[in-house]
Amino acid sequence: MLQDANPLDVRALVRGERVHRAAYVDPHVFALEEERIFRRVWLYVAHESEVAAAGDYVLTRLGPEEVILVRQEDGTLSLLHNRCAHRGARIVAEPRGNLRQLRCPYHAWTYRLDGSLLGVPLAESYASVAELPGLARVPRVASYRGFVFGSHAASGPGLAEFLGGLASAFDNLVDRAPAGTVSRFGGALRLEYRGNWKMFMENAVDLVHPGSVHKSSVEAARAHPETLTADAITQQGAQMFLANGMKAGQWNEVELHTFAGGHVYMGGFYRQGVIAPERHDPVFERYRQALIARHGAKKAAAVLSVDRFNNLVWPTLSLNARFGAMRIVRPLAVDRTVVEVQCFRLDGAPQEMHELTLQFVNLAASPASLVASDDLEIFERCQRGLASRGEEWIDMRRGVLAGERRGDAAAVAPGTSELPVRHQYAAWQRWMSA
Repeated sequence: MLQDANPLDVRALVRGERVHRAAYVDPHVFALEEERIFRRVWLYVAHESEVAAAGDYVLTRLGPEEVILVRQEDGTLSLLHNRCAHRGARIVAEPRGNLRQLRCPYHAWTYRLDGSLLGVPLAESYASVAELPGLARVPRVASYRGFVFGSHAASGPGLAEFLGGLASAFDNLVDRAPAGTVSRFGGALRLEYRGNWKMFMENAVDLVHPGSVHKSSVEAARAHPETLTADAITQQGAQMFLANGMKAGQWNEVELHTFAGGHVYMGGFYRQGVIAPERHDPVFERYRQALIARHGAKKAAAVLSVDRFNNLVWPTLSLNARFGAMRIVRPLAVDRTVVEVQCFRLDGAPQEMHELTLQFVNLAASPASLVASDDLEIFERCQRGLASRGEEWIDMRRGVLAGERRGDAAAVAPGTSELPVRHQYAAWQRWMSA
C-alpha cells in the first residue's frame, strides 16, 4: 500500500465508484488524513452554553490535537493548545471548569485566558521574559448559532461557506427552542470501535443496512404493536425501531440530499407514516403553544415539519435536530474511532421534552443501544475483512444515475442509493490531493 504516499497515489485510491481498501486500513493514509483533512477543515469544538461565563473552559480535541476552549473576560472565545510553552506539559486535565488564569502544573508558568504569558518563576534568570512564548492558539475559531468550530488552518473558506446548505440543520435545531436558544445538558456518551472513522459517516446515511443489521430490534417492535399507543417515550422507541424495518420500496421514497463539501442529510420519513412529525399529548401541546408564541403559527408549523434526520457535516459531525442529539466522530488511529454523543436542551420547552431527548440517545446511540451496538459490530467486521487482500477494491456504485452530480454540486437521490458515500469520497479526494 502507500509506503511513500504522494498526492497522485491518494487520487488513485478513488476510481469512479470504487475505493481502494487502503483508504480504510493503511496507517500512511490515516497520517495523511490528519494533515490534509483534520488540520485544514472546520471541526466542531463545543457549544457556547458550555462556556457561558468568563473563565469557563472545555477541554476537547480538534482533530489530532487536544485544545482548550476558554471564555475570556471580554466575552470572546480563545481556542488554545493544551500544551505549556515551556516543557510541553498539559495545562488542564479536567474536562471542564472555571479558571481565572491558566497555570502549568510542572513549573508554574502562568497564562492569561487569551493564552498570553502572564508570569514565570525566577523571571530574573531569563535574559528577556518578554521574548518567552505564550500558549499556541488555534488560528481560527468561529460560531454559528452558538455552535463553535475551529480550524488549524490560518486561511481557507470561512465557517459559513464551509457549512453551506447544512447550516440549515443548526437553524432548525435552534428554531425549535421556544426561548430562541439551545444549551448542552447532561454528560456525554462515548462509543469506541476498532474500525476506520469513515465507516460511521458512511453508515449514518446508508438506508439499505437497517433491515438486516437491525433485524432483531425491528422484530421485537413488530411483536409488540401496543407500544405504538403507549407513553411518549415508549412510542418514540417503537417508531424508531419500526422505521428500520421499512421495505426497499419505502426506503426509495426517502431522499438523500447532498451539498458541497461532502455534507448530506436524509429526509422523507414522515411521508412513510412510520415516524410521526408531531406528537399529540398535553406535553407536546404546551410546547407547541410556546413555539407559536415565539414564531407565530405559520413559522412554528414549518419548523416542526422539517423532515430531516442524520444531518452530516463532513468529515466528523452528525446532528439530529428533531431529537436534539449530536454525534461527533473522533478518529484515533486508522482502525480505532470514538464516537461522542451529546444532548441539547430546547430552552423554554417543558422538562419532559428533555427527558425524551435523553431517551432517544439511550435507545439509538448509547453503548447499550440495540441499534448502535449492531452498527459497531458491523464496522469491526468490515475492518477485519478489509485487512484481507482477497479483493483490493470496495464497490459503491449502487444507485448511480445518468448524469449524476457529486462533489461540489448539490444533488438528490433515492434512499437506497450510495450517492452519499460517493459524495463523501469526492470531498475526501479533493482535500487529500490538494
